[in-house]
Amino acid sequence: MARAVTTQRKALNTVIAWAIGLIIFFPILWIFILSFKSEGDAILSPLAVIGSPWTFENYGVVQERSDYFKYFGNSVVLAFGSTLLGLIIAVPAAWAMAFVPSKRTKDILMWMLSTKMLPAVGVLYPIYLLFIKLGILDSRGGLMVVLMLINLPIIVWMLYTYFREIPGEILEAARMDGATLREEILYVLTPMAIPGM
Repeated sequence: MARAVTTQRKALNTVIAWAIGLIIFFPILWIFILSFKSEGDAILSPLAVIGSPWTFENYGVVQERSDYFKYFGNSVVLAFGSTLLGLIIAVPAAWAMAFVPSKRTKDILMWMLSTKMLPAVGVLYPIYLLFIKLGILDSRGGLMVVLMLINLPIIVWMLYTYFREIPGEILEAARMDGATLREEILYVLTPMAIPGM
């Protein structure tokens, strides 16, 4: 009897989850479908999915008016670049806090998180002056550094909590097998932590 109730509850939860997912995803699907219709068809018969002809002219118009693919490419490069740069800095920092803790580790983590509470306007002027001196103002590299700095506290915090779940004995075994610190982080810790990255 209890098993039947549990199965029914799981089925009901699954149906509810799918319904909520469809409700959330429907506007995105709707916009995607409308993007393949001409402006007139979209206004006259927005519900007709199959009957009206589909066209790619809207994508051409977007590209003509704004050079969309160039800006999309910039966004992709900045997202991947700032993430990679953040991981290069955050992995050693999180490793040190997780496997070589000190009395101040918790304080440092809290301080890093507290920097997220600073108003962005308060730190823009010093960054602006620094970027002028370095000659990276209004460059992709400068923006990548800013994006990385904005997200660095969260990256370190998340990696720290993930690294703490990895048994230290595994890293100790790697050390006993002659692994250097760099090899320990690159070949032992990082592959185990990829799901957390």
